[in-house]
Parts: sequence; structure tokens; C-alpha cells
Amino acid sequence: MKISWDEKTCIHSAKCVENLPSVFKVQDGKFVIIQDGASAAEIRRVVGLCPSGALSVS
Repeated sequence: MKISWDEKTCIHSAKCVENLPSVFKVQDGKFVIIQDGASAAEIRRVVGLCPSGALSVS
């Protein structure tokens, strides 16, 4: 599974960071995705919460 983030589409609602901080983080002012920070089901659930569609899973 690969998580993708489209910086130009992102509206910075922080739904991902709030709901799954073990995967989605802001470190040193940069958005970081830790692919193995949670189960595939948890990641898919949170990606589905993204209001702008900036996150996707393939």
C-alpha cells in the first residue's frame, strides 16, 4: 500500500493529523507520512476523511 499526498490540493484541515498522528505528522514544518504507523484499514479510514481529496491510497 502506498499513501500519496497532493500538496496543491490540500486545504490543511488537519483531519489526518488529528485522527491518525502515528501516520500523519508535521515535523519541522513539513508534512510527513509514516506508512507503517497503523494498519491498512485505519489508514484507509482516515484517508477517507480528507475533505479535499489530497490523500489517496494505492
